[in-house]
Order: sequence, then C-alpha cells, then structure tokens
Amino acid sequence: MTWTPWIEIEPYGTDNETVRHLYDNTQNIVTGLPPDTVRLNSLTPSVAELLHNLNYTIHKSAKGLTAREREIAALVVSSYNG
Repeated sequence: MTWTPWIEIEPYGTDNETVRHLYDNTQNIVTGLPPDTVRLNSLTPSVAELLHNLNYTIHKSAKGLTAREREIAALVVSSYNG
C-alpha cells in the first residue's frame, strides 16, 4: 500500500503557472516564501488567493475599530495565518 499524504502541496518550482503566480503574489517580503495557508491550498489557487487577500485586508484595514471589532478581526486573521 502506498502512502498518500492528506495534504498535497504544489512545489515552489511547479510548472503550474497559476500556482507560481499565486506564490509570487503572496510571498513574504522578508523570507521570500508564501504563507503556510497559501501553500496548503496550492492545489486550489483561487481559494488560497482569497484567503490571503482576506487576511491581508483585515490586517491592513483594522484601524478605527472598536475593541470588540479588533478582537473579531484578530480571530479571523489568526484563523488564516499559517
């Protein structure tokens, strides 16, 4: 019986142009690597891109919120951070 991992991840050097574009768009400026959530969703690049954009938008736009709204934003962001 062959082992089948429960999570498949496209490699960074993939020939899949959509995944390469996703990796390029979402990479961390410091490390040059995409977040773990993006890597884990690499076989569904459109979903990974939406999750990354949601995370980024909440993090960038969480100004002027009430304490409760900041807590909710932190929960949502932490749910999608890798």
